[in-house]
Amino acid sequence: MPDLKTYLSVAPVVSTLWLGSLAGILIEINRLFPDALIFSLSSNY
Repeated sequence: MPDLKTYLSVAPVVSTLWLGSLAGILIEINRLFPDALIFSLSSNY
């Protein structure tokens, strides 16, 4: 039973750190290499 309490207290912390770092990586990739939709919309004007 103590192992279950340890798992339940650690899993949200690990998942929050993982999802936060993944979101940061995706934001930086999209900031450095924006998708082609931005270029196609800006080239029409």
